[in-house]
Amino acid sequence: MKRYISTFLIIIILLSLFSSCKKEDDETELYYPLTEDFRSLDPQIATDTSSKLIAYNCYEGLVRVNEKGEVIAAGALDWDVSADSLTYTFHLRPDAMWYLTNTSKEELSDNDPAKSDLPVNFDARVTAKDFVFGMRRAVDPLTGSSDNKYLAAIKNGQDIIDGRKPVNELGVEAVNDYTLKITLDYADPDFLYYLTRLVAMPCNEQFFNACKGRYGLAMEYMLCNGVYMVYRWSPGAVIRLESNPRYTGASKALNDRVWVYYLEDAQTVPEKLKKGNYDAGYVSAFEKQNFNEKDGYGITARSDVLWGYWFNGNHPAFSVTQFRQAFAGTVDKSILTPPDYIQGETDRIFTNALTPAYDYNPQLIAYDEKAAEANYKAAMELSEDISASMTVTVLTCEDFADSVKKQLQIWQRVFGIDVKIQVEKRETAISMMLNGNYQIAFLPVNITASNTAEFYRTFMSDSDYNVTGYKNANYDSLINSLTNSMSDEEEYAVYKSCEQSLITYGVIVPAFTEASYFITGKDTSGIYSFSESEVYFRNGIAE
Repeated sequence: MKRYISTFLIIIILLSLFSSCKKEDDETELYYPLTEDFRSLDPQIATDTSSKLIAYNCYEGLVRVNEKGEVIAAGALDWDVSADSLTYTFHLRPDAMWYLTNTSKEELSDNDPAKSDLPVNFDARVTAKDFVFGMRRAVDPLTGSSDNKYLAAIKNGQDIIDGRKPVNELGVEAVNDYTLKITLDYADPDFLYYLTRLVAMPCNEQFFNACKGRYGLAMEYMLCNGVYMVYRWSPGAVIRLESNPRYTGASKALNDRVWVYYLEDAQTVPEKLKKGNYDAGYVSAFEKQNFNEKDGYGITARSDVLWGYWFNGNHPAFSVTQFRQAFAGTVDKSILTPPDYIQGETDRIFTNALTPAYDYNPQLIAYDEKAAEANYKAAMELSEDISASMTVTVLTCEDFADSVKKQLQIWQRVFGIDVKIQVEKRETAISMMLNGNYQIAFLPVNITASNTAEFYRTFMSDSDYNVTGYKNANYDSLINSLTNSMSDEEEYAVYKSCEQSLITYGVIVPAFTEASYFITGKDTSGIYSFSESEVYFRNGIAE
């Protein structure tokens, strides 16, 4: 009899657990996949796609971008700009609050004020001082922010980034709790847009110090002021976002929670989108063929994928310019047979970041076997890492394996060296390239830069995003010459020179463009995105 009672009690307990996990009828949830694990949700230093996506939904700056890409008010109610466009005065929302979780309180607080890292009476207001501290952190060289360039126009910003001035000389001032003044060194027409970037998010100094270097590394070390807050964080698995109950902005989340899952295999994303397991996600042009707007899917194309031969300047042999030029000068693009989903052939480094604002036909390295042989011999004299006995490996995926094999035969014949092919699944090959594990790669690279200047900065010598290892002081100087006081023609001239440099010095031989696609489910609306790292859920509805 006792045995039956015990079994009955266990069943009752299990049923109660399942019922407690079930969402209420009036609650709405969204489900979204990412193929990169979440690393750090510290907005000033977040670099990977997954971390940025979460941070954009959990933090709110002075301004934000809406679904049309327009800059609108957010943490600031409004702002004034001086006649010379050098001074911005922001008037903050007086009711904006940080969400301090119970987990953070337990981890960081102490009832004994003498021992407390975070005081029991913590002031949770979002004030101008939080923006001052956040921006100072961003430009501080010790922080190591890869996006600090967005704040370089602020007075003394570039000097602080370069270590020539202290952070307290940055041109940001808390006039009072709810008034922030930012002074620029030069007029920047894109400055408001730059303030929508994560690097310009507020940071509470008291909470940051209490974290003792762990800010953004776990749920208990997060302090959110955005439309969502992190409710659950399981590394390598899932992050659960809950609608922030303390958020007081004009546009609150239309859904109650968002589940963001980490998937090791990107190829499962379209399958799960089809099954309705996810409400939205990015797929490749090849995978997009399985989705149709007539079936109710939302489909947004991003022409941000560039196929080409990429040469790794971090490899000892390919760090020699003449060696790269030798290979680039014997690329026969006529033997490349593209699949149906490829958009078209290109001689441009043309992506979504490079709008057709200016016309340009860069001068390509002409196919010339004699010139290539001369470059190869010159490279051998410059580097001991280059010899006739060396082996060069070309990384690619199944789509172009046959075409690349034909190209290898040309290189073997012209240079008399062993050239091999390494064929991997598309996602595996791209991951290897992004991690620098290649010599030559014929692969698609997804360019997530939101503007042309940002794209070209990724090829600077010290850029964290420079997958080609290109190092050229003249190129760096070109990028650093960009100022927002330039005319459009002057700015375009810099971009043209950058593009020509990347082609002339054998960094890339562009071949084809391809689109990536943002897919929303049949019964989903309102989720909008500008790149894989910028997906906004606040207006999302799933029926």
